[in-house]
Amino acid sequence: MDFITLEAQSERATIVPEAGCQCFDYRVASLEIIAGPSDLDAWRAHPFRSGIPLLFPWPGRVANGIFHFDGREIRLPINEPAHGHAIHGLTWNCAFRVVRRGPYYVHTELDSSSNAELKRHWPYRFVLEVDYEVGNGLRVRARTRNTGDLAMPFGFGAHPYFHAPVGGAGTRGDLTVQVPPAISRWPLDQMMIPTGSPVALAGRLDVRNPLRLADGTYDDAFHLDPVRDYAAPCARLVNPANRTAIEVRADAEFGEFVVFAPPANQVVALEPYTCAPDAFNLAARGIGSGLRVLSPGASFETAFEIRVSGP
Repeated sequence: MDFITLEAQSERATIVPEAGCQCFDYRVASLEIIAGPSDLDAWRAHPFRSGIPLLFPWPGRVANGIFHFDGREIRLPINEPAHGHAIHGLTWNCAFRVVRRGPYYVHTELDSSSNAELKRHWPYRFVLEVDYEVGNGLRVRARTRNTGDLAMPFGFGAHPYFHAPVGGAGTRGDLTVQVPPAISRWPLDQMMIPTGSPVALAGRLDVRNPLRLADGTYDDAFHLDPVRDYAAPCARLVNPANRTAIEVRADAEFGEFVVFAPPANQVVALEPYTCAPDAFNLAARGIGSGLRVLSPGASFETAFEIRVSGP
């Protein structure tokens, strides 16, 4: 596989187009920001546990791997056997083609019609373009175009894993996490599927103000204020030991956000989503989920970025 290194001043990122166009590493000076896989075998064994997996044509879970759209039943491969769901889309292991590249950027493309697995599982044809750029932050831009004859339901998301603690100083428990524009959260059942419309924030799930991780764990989805300040961070992870903050900013198309802090693991994931988990089935029940529908010939574009700042 081709490992592409992007560099600008003190920043460096490693992109692997043939591995779902995932970012395996991002660092600023001596700070290792992204917790990437140790090698390709580790990535293949656990593709959603490190780096920055890109989630398309849906982020999060699809209950039982089944949804209905425009009178058609879609059955997806179950890749989360513990819960029996389809999770995080179909492009995670696809090989993207490098279209253009430079010292600090790369532009890639995936045409679903050229991938047999995509054609087998997803009846909608698309082209997905992904750009990475470093310099005063890591920017990721995604564009998708419906190249088929059917209206295509979809969502896009990303799953950046950050070292916890950031920079190695202090402890994971002392980190604080915050999602300032969150206004509600998605209620989840024991199988991690939303049970209905978003509910009020309270207690340890009120992430509008900084919350110390301590020994807590998170795997929670939040709905963002649609009139938020789009120049401000959607989420912040702060290490008080070295006064370092990781910020995730996201375009207006990202209406949902997931915080994932798994137990007994020195990582925290801050995940921008354009739609809620199980968005296909929520929408079929008449619940606003952020699900988007792309008409034949139409396109969609959005971007997010990761920055390092002070607390």
